[in-house]
Formats: sequence, structure tokens, C-alpha cells
Amino acid sequence: MNQGAQARRYLDVFGVAKSFKGTRVMSDLNFRVERGELVSLLGPSGCGKSTLLRIIAGLLEADEGAVVLDGRDISRFPAHKRNVSVVFQNYALFPHLTVAENVAFGLRARGMAKAATGTPVAEALSLVRMTEFADRPIAALSGGQQQRVAVARALVVGPDLLLLDEPFSALDRKLRETMQVELKSLLLDRGITAIFVTHDQEEAMGVSDRIAVMNAGRIEQFADPSTLYARPASPFVMDFVGLSTRITGTVVSQEAGLVTVDTPHGPLRSRSEAAPGTRLLLGVRPELISVGSGENTIAATLQDVMVLGSKTVLHGTANGDDRVLCELPGIRSGLGRGQEVTLGWSVDDTLAYEVPA
Repeated sequence: MNQGAQARRYLDVFGVAKSFKGTRVMSDLNFRVERGELVSLLGPSGCGKSTLLRIIAGLLEADEGAVVLDGRDISRFPAHKRNVSVVFQNYALFPHLTVAENVAFGLRARGMAKAATGTPVAEALSLVRMTEFADRPIAALSGGQQQRVAVARALVVGPDLLLLDEPFSALDRKLRETMQVELKSLLLDRGITAIFVTHDQEEAMGVSDRIAVMNAGRIEQFADPSTLYARPASPFVMDFVGLSTRITGTVVSQEAGLVTVDTPHGPLRSRSEAAPGTRLLLGVRPELISVGSGENTIAATLQDVMVLGSKTVLHGTANGDDRVLCELPGIRSGLGRGQEVTLGWSVDDTLAYEVPA
């Protein structure tokens, strides 16, 4: 690694393994975050993302491996010695304390005199625009306001790392989107390194510099949102990040990195080095498919046409079995259920993955 990359390294998790009641849930996991990055751990329930977050926070101890933060090996430090703040899914606020008292709690736990907490608490509440609520009881706040208090409590202690475990899941969609924008702006402005845990791909895509897609205790791909969406490293990532049409077939020829694949819909082509006889899963994103001609084409029967304002979404079946999805910009008329259409897309937009034998 060059010196510039070395200087940016901030959090290193390497060789981490964890078992629960004799069942190995994580093995030899490696994960790195640079200073000032906003990173998401994305995956379905049970994939290990919350386990990894808790190991970094010190709330769980790894069976193997190490956690290094800003050059310090904190693997055996208790949670309160790591200077890592966590915002939990349920916010974990104290209902018997006021907003200001909740925010001051971490400072008091670190030994700060009550009289000295006023200024840092006021600054933290100002950051999240909750100054006028300082003396309110927690029960009098909305979900979004409680989320802001939880963030203020996490930030007031000046953490080296901020961890957020499904922080927006209790909010309605509109408020969730607003809070995502506000929190991302706040963290970027203050240069805070943060890790989000989420199962919501849109949330991860919206707040993150990079996303680690997790599956069964391992990281399948760790990349920026554009790369994850455009070039997913595996069928799992393709399915979990965005939607796609999937078609399986067998390679019949390969020349100069271009394969022809025999499928139930006729021959389709893709960029791949797979040898003839190899089974491939082909995928294509819905917004890259159009109605009409293309380098690759299939015949489909429309099952539904959904006009969603900025786009029209076509759901269909091909060869009576495979489901296909197409997104067209704007409002499209003249398309309806039961209609036969030709869907086309380019060779370069076709994703290809080998199917395990």
C-alpha cells in the first residue's frame, strides 16, 4: 500500500470470526474504512451486519481477529474505553430525563461535572436543530425528534467513530428521507467517520460513500454505490441492490471476450471469458431495457403497466416463465396488459455470472 493510502486508513477490521452456541456466523472477515467516510453495511436479516457493528463497538467480543481504530488496537477494550458512539434502532433514550439530560448523559458518565455540560450540550442540540426542546421530556417528542436527540447524544462526546444501527427504521418514508439528507450533511460538514447498518438499499445508496453488501457472514462486495449498481460482483449483489431481469443459458461460443449464450428466448450475447458449455446467469437492469430493437432482444407478454409519474414500469413474462422488468422514462401510452412486445438492450449492459455446477 502506498503512503497516501496508508495515511487514509482509519478503521481496520481483519480476520474477525464469531460463533454463537457453536454455530460459526462469521469467518475471516476483513473490513476497512477511511477517515471521514460514510459507509453502510447492507444485507438481509441474519447476514451478520449488526454482529460486525457490535464487535466494532465493543458490545460483542470477536472470537478471532482484531479491530484497529486510528492506529490503536481496541480489540480488547471495553465499549466505554473505545470512544465509539452508537445510535441504536430504538434510540435507547431515557424517558425519565429531559432532552438536555439525555444528551448530557455520556458526558456525565465520563466524569464531567454537571455544571460543565451546558455548553457542549447546547452545541450538540444546535447541530440537530433541537435547542428549543432542551427542557422537554422525551415522551413529548415525535419519532424524528427523538432520532435527533439520539444523534446529539452520540456526537456530544466527540467520538472517533459513529455507528448507527438501523437509525431510520422507525420513521415514516418521507421523514426517513429528510433525516437521511440532514444526517449525511451533518456528518460530512464535521468530517465524522460513520458506519450505518441497514437492510434498505435506497437508504444505503443515498447516505454512503461506499457500501459493504453482506451475505451469510461475509462481505460479497464493498464499493461505491455506482459500481455496486452498474457492476455487481455476484448474483446476490445484483438481486439485493436494485432490480433486474434474469435469464439463464449455456455458452455456445466465445471469441475475444464476447460469448453467445443459448437461452429459452434465443441467443443472447454478453462480455465474458466463459468457455463453451458453461452455464451463465445473464442480468440486465430495467432502465437499460427499451421496447423495440436492441443487440439482445426477447419477446415478452406484458402482465402490468404501472405509470409512476417520472417513469412507466412494465412487468412481463418471457417464454411463459421468466419474469422481465422494464422502466421507461416519462408517461407511456399505448401499452397494456396482455400485449406482446419486443424488449431490447445492449451487449455491454448485459451482466454475466457463472452458475455453480
